[in-house]
Amino acid sequence: MKIRFAYNEDLQEIKNMWEYCFGDTEMFMDYYFDNKYKCENTLVVEDNRRIISSLQLNQYKIKINNNIYDTSYVVGVATLPEARGGGAMKDLISTTLNQLYNKKQVVSILMPIDYRLYRKFGYEHCYDQINYEINIELLKDFKSKGVFKKALNKHIDSIIDIYDCFLKDKNGYVKRDRTYYDTLFKEIESENGYIYIHENEEQMDGYVIYFKMDDTMFIREIAYKNIDALKSILKFIYNHNTQFKKVSINSIIDDKIKLIIPALKKINMNIKPFMMGRVINVKKFIEGLNIEKDINLKLRVKDRFIDQNNKTFLINNKEIVESIDEKEDISMDINTFSQLAFSYIDIEEAVFLGNIDMEDTIYINVLKKIFNKKTNYINEYI
Repeated sequence: MKIRFAYNEDLQEIKNMWEYCFGDTEMFMDYYFDNKYKCENTLVVEDNRRIISSLQLNQYKIKINNNIYDTSYVVGVATLPEARGGGAMKDLISTTLNQLYNKKQVVSILMPIDYRLYRKFGYEHCYDQINYEINIELLKDFKSKGVFKKALNKHIDSIIDIYDCFLKDKNGYVKRDRTYYDTLFKEIESENGYIYIHENEEQMDGYVIYFKMDDTMFIREIAYKNIDALKSILKFIYNHNTQFKKVSINSIIDDKIKLIIPALKKINMNIKPFMMGRVINVKKFIEGLNIEKDINLKLRVKDRFIDQNNKTFLINNKEIVESIDEKEDISMDINTFSQLAFSYIDIEEAVFLGNIDMEDTIYINVLKKIFNKKTNYINEYI
């Protein structure tokens, strides 16, 4: 078997594999391979001149702890049925991780089908969303304080402004620009979805992305600047009551809908695991943290797939020295380090779970000066 980046002439084989494994519509596949797919971001396993496994590394910029990182979002992980169980995927992901390190990327993300498949490669759960299942009639008393317009490309700057305001104190989210939304408009259209924007007397202050699914209106994303915009969005949803019986809303974990629904016990709220994350370069990630001057810590990270991470790091104030020979103060695997790095868990949780080994509990307070928990949000699907 040979692992390499894709050639232009590999496209049809990769598309055929995608179609078999994921069953997407022709319209969506046309969108994806016309707008997102790049052979230079695609790794394949070739066996006897035939591609048996592949994945794509879609490029995003995400904001973690006030740093912006160029990030590979691993998607389209696929293997032909006759090649499954033969180790092709293990070799492919192992190679991918080292390619990302060589490309000087610091973190990576992926949306798992099964968490067990990716935990062994160092990816760990780092993002949740909240999902509301609501009888649409429960929204009838909300009032709209503006008008809704179908979003067009001319509204992109306003949408970016709303998105940035909505996530101004959040962590781990994708930094979106005009190019991002140009592509997102095509993605939503390829799946027969809709984007509407809310405008009050002064400004555009909210938007909603949704799809029609039988008797349910599925809200993929909402963002709003203020409570009036949120209430207007809920009224907009209710105005579809002749089409839908229910609405399913996905949103950020601390979304305010649960604080304004009058008949709260009549709705269903669920926390949905959404995305995994992984630190690709431990040293560079630590260097990007705002570390206090009085920190002196020997941190051992265990990483079976990226040798450069599988070391003891001396954190001495803001200087990071790797691969020292001294006994470590604290030890953890790359999975736990990644959850702390993405600010998904705090130190007490990691200790409670038994995922940190330390010489003395005094180091808990040292780690608290390096890592802290935040509200993470991401809503990218490919």
